[in-house]
Amino acid sequence: MERLLGVRAPVRDRGDPAGDVAKLSLGDNPPHALVGGPSGSGKTNLLYAWIAGLASEYSPDELALYLLDFKEGVSFARFASGRRDPTWLPHVRLVGVNINDDREFGLALLRHLKDELRRRAEAAKAHEATKLEELRAADPGGHWPRIVAVVDEFQVLLEARDAVTEEAVQLLEDLARRGRSQGIHLVLASQDIAGIEALWGRPSLVAQFTLRIALPKARRVLAESNHAADTVARFHAVVNDESGHTGANRVVAIPNAGHADAWEPLQQRLWEARPPGNEPPALFDGDHVPDLTASVPAPETALLGQTIDVASRGAELALHRAPGRNLAILGTRTTEAADILAAAALTAARGQRIGVDICCLEPDAASSALALAAALETEGAEVDWHDDLDSACKDWESRCDGMLRLNLFYAVDAGSARLDAAGSARLRAMLIDGPERHLHTLGWWRSVPRLREDLGGSPRGSTPWTRGSRSTCRAPSWRRSRPPAAAPRGTRAAARPVLRPGPAPGPAGRDPVPDDGAAAEPVGRPRPALGPAGASGARPRRSTP
Repeated sequence: MERLLGVRAPVRDRGDPAGDVAKLSLGDNPPHALVGGPSGSGKTNLLYAWIAGLASEYSPDELALYLLDFKEGVSFARFASGRRDPTWLPHVRLVGVNINDDREFGLALLRHLKDELRRRAEAAKAHEATKLEELRAADPGGHWPRIVAVVDEFQVLLEARDAVTEEAVQLLEDLARRGRSQGIHLVLASQDIAGIEALWGRPSLVAQFTLRIALPKARRVLAESNHAADTVARFHAVVNDESGHTGANRVVAIPNAGHADAWEPLQQRLWEARPPGNEPPALFDGDHVPDLTASVPAPETALLGQTIDVASRGAELALHRAPGRNLAILGTRTTEAADILAAAALTAARGQRIGVDICCLEPDAASSALALAAALETEGAEVDWHDDLDSACKDWESRCDGMLRLNLFYAVDAGSARLDAAGSARLRAMLIDGPERHLHTLGWWRSVPRLREDLGGSPRGSTPWTRGSRSTCRAPSWRRSRPPAAAPRGTRAAARPVLRPGPAPGPAGRDPVPDDGAAAEPVGRPRPALGPAGASGARPRRSTP
């Protein structure tokens, strides 16, 4: 019965000379845990010891672990397979490494857990069950492991006053409140829990975390009047399962679980005993460059990159005949905006034969635009080059011949300001009516107000954009290494890129419409390799104004 009601992991008790163990429990009570301790206090080692105890006590069918680390490091990388060690901890479903301050990975985990919570609640309703143990009894053929999600340095997820923090807090509140009955348990760890304003401003959320573990000198993990952490010795922790109240303190000694000699034999043994069909955990790796080299999407579809979610799906842009099937990229980062345009155009060209009109009004993007034109021609696309936005918009209807066509506009705001009234009207008409005639505009605006101005006054109440669900993705990066090629008139000659995997640029902002990054729908930062071709000697055909 104990195995049905929760999960318990052994930790040796310092005060017991016989060497008995104290057990850290998660279940109906306590359902969730807060772990706090400053740098060097042994917090990561404690998490290792806890994970080792859980994995030793329960099978992968009984326990699923999700592990995310926001620190600059790879604390949880040992639990996933790697080049040096191909084994993995069979209980682990997700490992996050190298994500640093990229909070979208944390949101992706919480969204996944919310979806799993919904799935379990629906199954429990169907089987007239109110708790996980009842669901397991009513549906013995189902797969209903206890889930323990460990987020180290979780304060990163909540440190800004923005939409990411707001959504994260809402998800945490829902998971903390309803997760216990569905067997989903949260372990949040931080060096300084006291400074997390978004957490302490919601007492109902904090109250759900009744298991508190304080390492030496930890602040505010225990109750305000409980100062046991101030005097606890090194390599020990105060464990309290009554929301930190003084009378429930237990001091435990933490074994050295971080050393490879202690951990690797256990993981090897558990890996060799893994059940059939056990797959390596999904990996959230902030340094990973998604590879689009061989990606061929369905017809009338472009890929913008890889979504940041547990499934790691392709971030698709539908380009069928329908109003609003355009793409707006917002931000000031030239390289990232150019890479998003390249990802969309190249993958669309692999799905079917397309026509492309390019207008580059940002000199710093000229080399990328030239390389993209060459690569598109290699893929069999028809490519026309326009020196100004007015020529790109003129007679756009005559280009609508039934074939999928893309407008790739770099720095639209640099050209739209020069359009006269008739030119502005043509731009808006093309954005509104073009998609229904299979002409889709993929444009980069460096300024949100300029975008609004360019789109203002849309006739008949129409809108040139389709509002889709917001997701976050990693898109592509190019390595530039060839000598300059002759640039079209009106652009600056620059190194011509070779389309092959290269180092990723620095991270973009994560606001829905960042001021210093490139954002699209889906929002993203450019990352993956595009392939397949190097820049050819061919020049794109220039359209005659």
